Amino acid sequence: MIIMAFGRAAHWSGIALDISEEKTKLIAGNGAARIMKTTAELAIATARDEAPIAPIRDVEFLAMPVRQILNRCTSPRMHFRWTINPYRGCEFGCVYCYARYTHEFLELRDPMDFERRIFVKLKAAEVLARTLAKTPLGKDQIALGTATDPYQPAERKFELTRGMLRVFSSVGGLDLSITTKSALILRDLDLLTAINRRSRLSVNFSLITVNRKLQRMLEPRAPRPALRLRALAQLSAAGIRCHLLMMPMIPGLTDDPSAIESVIRAGRRAGAAAIWWRSLFLKPAAARRFIPFIRANYPGAAERINLFYERATYAPIAYDEHLRAIFDRLRRKYGYDPDAVRGDTMNEGRESPPNKTSPPEQLSLIANR
Repeated sequence: MIIMAFGRAAHWSGIALDISEEKTKLIAGNGAARIMKTTAELAIATARDEAPIAPIRDVEFLAMPVRQILNRCTSPRMHFRWTINPYRGCEFGCVYCYARYTHEFLELRDPMDFERRIFVKLKAAEVLARTLAKTPLGKDQIALGTATDPYQPAERKFELTRGMLRVFSSVGGLDLSITTKSALILRDLDLLTAINRRSRLSVNFSLITVNRKLQRMLEPRAPRPALRLRALAQLSAAGIRCHLLMMPMIPGLTDDPSAIESVIRAGRRAGAAAIWWRSLFLKPAAARRFIPFIRANYPGAAERINLFYERATYAPIAYDEHLRAIFDRLRRKYGYDPDAVRGDTMNEGRESPPNKTSPPEQLSLIANR
């Protein structure tokens, strides 16, 4: 196995990593690795060998044994209190994905590492079963897939998500949400139905456009929109509550009112119980992939995106207010309550409010497409 430590390739016969989504640092020493968390908790890698995982296409898979799979979310902005991500990195390769920063905690700073080097938490189901046996969760919501897609292509091989669903199906009284772009979730309809009988379950389908050409550019390996909508319809018909997440709305690419309406209309026809949206936000790790992509492929949108995000992580307040008016009008038109409080929110990363000093005149840029 090869792990990058401080930008250099370091070879160890085997390491066992206990890494949550919080910041970690790898420290090389004497053929082992030590992981120092920002919480000052130290986990020492074991010396046992890990069986190598064969790559698929151009994707490398790395075993990541963990001692914990449930991560507590303490942000008051989030409705959920527990998160689970069975994979670290995502093969879908969405150019806007905010979660690329999680690979930088492992000193993997090439933006493409996030989609080409996938860490696989092989014992996820086993660890989850032990955790649920000793950790009282009460009514706190568990969100599966908050950083990376639990049904990305690797799931066909490793079945980590299916293994965890088996665990959830044996426990009643839970509040579980799953977020995905993949129709592979239909494979697990039997387990989802069982969970839905004993617990509160919702499935969030991420879809920002029904334009296949645009979707393929923005989300190179993600399933096409029609497949997601078909999966949503099948789950909804099975009595499972499904939501449509239009996240992120990308200035100049997916935010035209007619384009937004086409997604909402399709979601309503498929049986989505709610529509949620959020404008693009760009952390530095995501920007390093997204900005060059936009300049190379959509130069017409590059100027406004650069104006919005050159010195900010979030879009201007005026832009969000503009989008909110569009979504409120269209949600009313298609029978959704625009004032409903979102229960299964995925507002990851919006750790601080937008810059209050955003120049109000930027709103005029929206109208001048």
